[in-house]
Amino acid sequence: MTQKTDPTSPRPLDIRPEYEALWPKKRRWLRPVRRWLQYWLARFVLALVGHASIPTVQRVGAKLGLLLFRFGKTERAVCEYQLARAFPELPEAERAQIARACFANLGMTGLEALALQRFAKESGKWLILENETVAKSAFAAGKGLIFVTCHSGNWELLNLGVNLLQIPSLAIARPLNNPRLNELVLKARQTPYMEVMQRGTKDSPRQFLTALKQGKAVILLIDQDIDAQNVFVDFFGIPARTPRVAASLALRLNVPVITAFDRRLPDGRHVLRFDEVPVPEEVRAAENPDRAFTQVITARIEAHVRAWPAQWAWNHRRWLHPPEAEGQTSP
Repeated sequence: MTQKTDPTSPRPLDIRPEYEALWPKKRRWLRPVRRWLQYWLARFVLALVGHASIPTVQRVGAKLGLLLFRFGKTERAVCEYQLARAFPELPEAERAQIARACFANLGMTGLEALALQRFAKESGKWLILENETVAKSAFAAGKGLIFVTCHSGNWELLNLGVNLLQIPSLAIARPLNNPRLNELVLKARQTPYMEVMQRGTKDSPRQFLTALKQGKAVILLIDQDIDAQNVFVDFFGIPARTPRVAASLALRLNVPVITAFDRRLPDGRHVLRFDEVPVPEEVRAAENPDRAFTQVITARIEAHVRAWPAQWAWNHRRWLHPPEAEGQTSP
């Protein structure tokens, strides 16, 4: 579906009415200044984290995240609104604690992402691989594999995980709106076993298939409402527009799907756990197998988020588009 837009506003019109008040109000004429500041701030931070210890990076990142929580009214409002929808049974005070911790985690994740090279040098100390034999066995089969992860813990550390496992991988990343910042972040993400590809390029479908046919892994994040080939599935009991690419590739190419979820421990270490997601027989027999398998995978993501709610990116507008806007029915 072609998204309708209002020429006086950058936001789409076919969104859930509840998000109307939560749309960011930015002055377009300040965009060049914002992008210039973002780029040079990232360059400055990148230079600093290259010399700082990992605990220092995490402490500073947490403080920056809490600053965003305090002064980023729109981001905080989205986070609080969505937590109320997902966890209506929790007291408001408990949801507020989750929201604060969510922003602290986002701040740490941002700085850790810029310090990936330092993490790589000390990966044995800071990254614990759990159930890694599942990933190794799937890779050894030689048919390729699909890693499905989500924006929880520090999802960027999967870069280091595939390095430790020595599994050549292709990651799909959304290009940032700031081209110079995007180039900087892309360079920080590249590792010996990780190639990062921009989402939405004309070559992306071909590169997906080529990587899998070569026995490599494809890394996909399907826990956000993005412009892609989507289906609607339940996420916390609410219809959520979800990319179907992981299910589609797995079903058509008979490629195993492995979830790779990261969680942050209180001492600053990370645990990256791998689990296979088998295709149930009822999925293949379903009227819409892509949607049925996407629902199975999404249920795994929801279970992880429920277990560690403060580590998921609640600031993303997960339920932005209603099924009616896409001409689809609810699951």
